[in-house]
Amino acid sequence: MRFRFKVWGEIDGKPLMGPGRYRLLSALQKTRSINAAANEVGVSYRRAWAQIREMENLLGYPLIISNRGGKSGGGTALTSEAIKLIQQYEKLSHKLNAAIKASGRRVP
Repeated sequence: MRFRFKVWGEIDGKPLMGPGRYRLLSALQKTRSINAAANEVGVSYRRAWAQIREMENLLGYPLIISNRGGKSGGGTALTSEAIKLIQQYEKLSHKLNAAIKASGRRVP
């Protein structure tokens, strides 16, 4: 048997970020496009926007900076706060993974 876990953060009992939103923000950081990030994680553009807005509303600050088209073609970047949020999630996930591995793999 193998043990698994899911990490998520809450604010006042409301879910802020779990594996899905983590993947969305990570994909957005890589692609610099909400549409491309949504496609990468398998959600609609509308759902991706809704999740980002919900996180921003819970936190009280923006997670993305969008630039409209033009010569450079536009794009979306994560704020420094969003990058810190991703890093905190990764750090906690890695620590929990290490603890599970250290506890042994066999279950009597």
